[in-house]
Order: sequence, then C-alpha cells, then structure tokens
Amino acid sequence: MADLKPLLVLKNSIFRRQYLSKDIFPNPTTLTVNPGEKWVITGSNKSILLDCLAGKNMAIPSSSRVYPFLNSKTWPASVMKLISFNTDVKPAYLSARYESYREPEDVSLMEFLKKAQNQSRDGVPTTLDKDEIFDQVVKRLNLTPLLHQWIVTLSNGQTRRARIARGLLSSPEVLLADEPFLGLDPAATSSLSDMLGGLAPNPHVILGLRVHEPLPDWVTHVALVDDTGVTAAGTRADMKSTLQTAIDKRESVFVTSPFDFQKAEFVYSSKPEIKTIIDIDDITIAYRGKVVLKNLKWVVKRGERWHLRGNNGTGKSTLLSLLTADHPQSWNSKIRLFDSPRKVGRQNYFSINRDIGHVSPEIHAIFPVTLTAFQAVSTGFTIGSYLPPSNVTHMAGGSLTKDDRDARIKMFLDHFKVSADSLFSDLTLNDQKLVLFMRAIIKNPEILILDEAFSGMNDESIARCKNFVDVWGGTVIAIGHVDDEIPRCSKYIRLHGGENLAEIGDISSSI
Repeated sequence: MADLKPLLVLKNSIFRRQYLSKDIFPNPTTLTVNPGEKWVITGSNKSILLDCLAGKNMAIPSSSRVYPFLNSKTWPASVMKLISFNTDVKPAYLSARYESYREPEDVSLMEFLKKAQNQSRDGVPTTLDKDEIFDQVVKRLNLTPLLHQWIVTLSNGQTRRARIARGLLSSPEVLLADEPFLGLDPAATSSLSDMLGGLAPNPHVILGLRVHEPLPDWVTHVALVDDTGVTAAGTRADMKSTLQTAIDKRESVFVTSPFDFQKAEFVYSSKPEIKTIIDIDDITIAYRGKVVLKNLKWVVKRGERWHLRGNNGTGKSTLLSLLTADHPQSWNSKIRLFDSPRKVGRQNYFSINRDIGHVSPEIHAIFPVTLTAFQAVSTGFTIGSYLPPSNVTHMAGGSLTKDDRDARIKMFLDHFKVSADSLFSDLTLNDQKLVLFMRAIIKNPEILILDEAFSGMNDESIARCKNFVDVWGGTVIAIGHVDDEIPRCSKYIRLHGGENLAEIGDISSSI
C-alpha cells in the first residue's frame, strides 16, 4: 500500500552546500523514517541534519536521498516545512512594542497567519474547511486572544507559537520543528508537545531537540548526530543508554582556561560607592486599560544575581524595557537606577544605557549580519547604535583608548573561540550567540541583562559563559525557562501578569 511507503530514505548520502564545497559530514548518512514513527533528531549537529531531511543542501548522489511516499510529480520542498525559528518575522526594537506608531508592513497575527494559509499548496480543503482548520490551529496553540495584536507586540514565546501555527497552516505533509519548546514556559511546552504529538499523519512530525531535553512521551524513534554525522539511530528503547551517555558527557563539560580578568583590565565596578543598583517603587503599567505590571516593587543591590521568571506574556520584556528606557513610561521618578530617580532632563537614553549590557532575542533579530565578529563585539562600546565605534557615536568603556578596546575584543574572541574576521551571517547560531554575549559585557557594565542569552548555545559555550559571569561578579538579571541556560542566581522575581502582584524570594527557598 502507498501509505506504507517510507517518508524519507537516506542511503550513504554525502551532503554538501554546493557541489564542489566541503562535505558537511565526513561520514555518509543512512537513515529511514517510516509512517507511524515519531522521530526526534538530537545532538550537536541536529539542525544541519534537519536541513538535509527537509531537502536543503545537496545530496550526492541525488538518488541517495528519496521521499518514497511522494508521487513522482511532487517536489519535496512543496510538502516539507522546516521551522527553525531563525525568525523571518520583521522584528522591531523593544520600544515599538509599546508605541502607537506602526510601519506600513507591520501586520496583525491574524493577517500573518491568513497569508500563510492563502499561500498553501494546491489540493488543500475548500474555503470553509480552511476556516475550520484555522480556528482549530489557533485554538490549540492558545493564539485566539492574540489574533488582533500586532506581530511585534507578541512575547518571544507567543511568537514561537505563532510561527508553528503558520507552519501548520501552510498544509505540509511533513513538519520539521527545530527546538519548538525553546523559550516556552512549562505549561506552554506541555500544551504544544501534546498538540504536535497528535498531528500525525496530517502532517507527520519530526522534532529537533537538545540532547538533555526530555523526550515527549509520544516519541518512538531517536537519531543522534554530531559533527561526523549520524552516530546512532533507533527506537526510543534501543537508544536509551546511548542518550544517557551523551547526557553524562554533556554534564562533564568544564572550562579549563578561565578568562584573565586582570590582563583585560576588567575589574568590576566603576561605581563602587553605589549600593542600590535598581529601585522600582510601586509602578503600574497598563496598555489601553489592560494592566501588565501591577504595583511593582523591586530593589536590586550591587552584585546580586536575579532570575526574572514568569510565563510567556506576563510582562518580563516590559520590565526590562523600563530599565533600558525603551518603554514610553520609563521616565518615571519611581524608577531609580544607581540611586538616581529617572527624570527627563536628568538622564537620557544614552546615559542610562552606558551602564547596561543587554542581550535578547530582539537584539539578535535586528542585528546587522554584514559585520565581522570583531566589529560586532566592538558595537558593545557604542550606545544606541549597531555600528562600530567612531568619533561621533555615544561611547562607553571609560577611558579606554582604541588600542585598549581592540586588545580587549581580541582577548574575548580568543577566549570564546570565535573567528574575528568571520561575517556574523556566516557564523553558526552558537557563535552568533557568543558574539552577542561578548557585545553585552565588553564595556564592563554595571547591570548585565541576559534574556535567553545562552539558549541555542552548545554545552561548552554555555559552561564558558556561565563561568565568566560567575567570576565577573557583577549585577545580573537573567531570563530563561531552562535552569541549565542561566548563570547561578541567588534571588528571583516572578511576574504573574495582569492584576497579580509579583513574587520575590530567594532561589534556595523557591519551588
């Protein structure tokens, strides 16, 4: 029967980005995915293999990668949808989330999803069926209340669910989702997992997960891939010991060469006399009558490490935007940074952000990809700009000369093992994240904001970054739903959104 034909077969496949380029994996790849099997691809090079499964990159010979379930007239790319979350949603800087101004190409979530459905391949159901499918998809992904919001106003987790919905509405026969749970709170993760597990065979689903992520209960098969290719593949039961070995290896990662802070003249802090770094006294933020933060009180002392918690959409990005002066309601005397009340005329955007280092998914999304890694890190010395330092930009970094700045940048790039001359666009996701981390901390800020900063990094890079932050010892505010991907913190603030008050406590006493 046609329905029993394999979905895809790789038989001793050699993959290349171009015909004469270097082999992506030194070892040939062999893998078969059958109907009824629910696969997870994991390991350090899972994303590259997912690209290959989706029909990207060249397979040599071409006959070594086939999709038997398709008829001969169907092009694989037309029915295979890969969602990798290198967002192609037009991003906006944080301030755009809260202002009434919208660019002409900005769209609502409804328009964003409908466009994908209208562009779906031929042979999909009638218009009435499409409406029913649309309602079902947005309901199952809990997007119905958000349909009339602008895309740029969605939180990171909401945007991720929106992109999955768009993938489903394009009517694929095979949906490949790379790290679909990254950045989602536990409740959203559970809901999304249940939905993805129930989709097959319309469409079939293949997930890409990090090796330490728990496998959803519905997964039946697993493939482990590293820089040599697929090292093992089989049923969930057969792969249990292999996966445990990979997890144990991951947990043994340690840093053998700590950063030389003294040589880099990187000694915290430039304002040792100030003990209270952040003091927010009873702030309420609402949009068009809808409360996001209610009577917020929060004090951060010098050197404290805070984990900012909360489900998607509870106001975490709003709180950060108040600190960085990206929010229209930032200019409020109830917000004090470094013992100074926030007030127009007393501070400006540049003076505030001179002392703040910040990395976030929003910054990543709009960062210029034509800069080299060296230039990208150097922009950490500029304020309010993604351009390398010049004589006409607002600068941070104290009395450092250009030679001092260049020497520090080189030390950072060498320590984090990133090629200085590589274009940002050519770097792996891991190295892009490293560059943005270096950019956030290169000026030795008073406050370091790490918003999902380590998500998408490999284990060695996460360990290196966490070790750096631990030794640095400055004031840190970290956001992340995975404990392994945030630095060591001693305190937490949990936002509940709406009319609910924030919860504050010590990490040791939190559940």
